[in-house]
Amino acid sequence: MFVKKSIIAGFIFVLIVATILISYAKDNMHSKKRLPNVSMLIENEYIEDLSLTVYYESLNFFTLFPWNVDNLINSDSVKKTVINGSDLEEHIYLLKQISMNDLVPVQKKSYLDARLYYVLESKKNGKLFDVAMGGDESIFVNGIEVKKNVTFFDAIRPFLPEQVAKEFELYFDIRVNGDGGMTTPK
Repeated sequence: MFVKKSIIAGFIFVLIVATILISYAKDNMHSKKRLPNVSMLIENEYIEDLSLTVYYESLNFFTLFPWNVDNLINSDSVKKTVINGSDLEEHIYLLKQISMNDLVPVQKKSYLDARLYYVLESKKNGKLFDVAMGGDESIFVNGIEVKKNVTFFDAIRPFLPEQVAKEFELYFDIRVNGDGGMTTPK
């Protein structure tokens, strides 16, 4: 009787461990699939077919609860900028600077309180990638939480009003040095 119970308990334990490992592997594979190689995505598109839409709200704007992307883009107070083909072409190199190395997974999960959201879209392929910023020490790329990285902000900085850009410089803890360039403290 004891042997039967031990075998059944062992089988259940192995089944649970296998299920957890398979789930973890699937989540990991799914996450890596959804994280874009931005430069490659852009290279495969005609610049005239691309559009970048930027939604933003002041970091100081009070809300009763943390906003997700839908809350931000559907807010009456949100500001929206759409940059198309030829206007985007001048600064496309900034988007191409986003690399897979910038997509560093977070150790400690946090929350999103969306204050800045942008999406790069193609007429042919639809949404190529999106980035949501606000909240704690991370940003969300295609819905996946990664470490906060100034490269994602630099890619759209030229399209933001100066005051909004300054607020997000503080969010990224960017210092403007004497020659007008930006540095991030170590």
